[in-house]
Amino acid sequence: MITNRDELDKAVADARLDATTSAFATIAGIALRADPVLATAVGASAPVFKHTYRLLSLAWGRRADRAASCMEQAAEICDVGLDILEERVASHDDRVELLARVLEAAARTPLKKKVTALARVLADGLRDGGSVNEALVIAAALADVEAAHVRLLHYIAVNPFPPEELRRQSKETQRGWDRTQIVAVLPELEPVLDGLLAVLDAQGLVRLQVDSTYAGVAAIAQFAVTPLGRRCLFLLGEDVQEPEAN
Repeated sequence: MITNRDELDKAVADARLDATTSAFATIAGIALRADPVLATAVGASAPVFKHTYRLLSLAWGRRADRAASCMEQAAEICDVGLDILEERVASHDDRVELLARVLEAAARTPLKKKVTALARVLADGLRDGGSVNEALVIAAALADVEAAHVRLLHYIAVNPFPPEELRRQSKETQRGWDRTQIVAVLPELEPVLDGLLAVLDAQGLVRLQVDSTYAGVAAIAQFAVTPLGRRCLFLLGEDVQEPEAN
């Protein structure tokens, strides 16, 4: 029988760990072409529980470390202690929301420079005169990008237009990169390119432009980096110059 709050908290934690362990074993079993029911049963065994607990502890520990690093960097950027940073957040609901989104994004990413970028966004949102609403938009954009997104975004920011040999149109009508041109220069991204472009477009980091001026050819989608995309690259330490005229 549970008689105090500590016992209740432990029981809830154990239940969550049991459920996660079982799910982990099920996924592993399916990956190995095992029967899902059997794999779930295996999840209750001591060896699987032990190894799963270690892996989960490692994953959770890494996430906590990244979130803590983000907070520490934000405090350093603001040139205040963590206690002052907490005071700035606690009395404003929008700042609490910004903190929650930034720490969640920082905890989830393996990309160190993204943790630093999120710390900068948090610091900007908490500064006197800073815009929390703007910080929320940028934090949402950064939350969705990882290393492959940054590689693609940086490449087309540094090279706003494809080289002459890849162009289907004249300089006057070329507005950015189409999918085929991107694959030609970044073939390693082809398997996930549609997903990368969808995320960058959805977050406003690239602008989808459809050109229909090429006679006899269906409209072709072209992508160009937006000012928000350049802002995110700057925060990620990937500063690029403004594009020259085509």
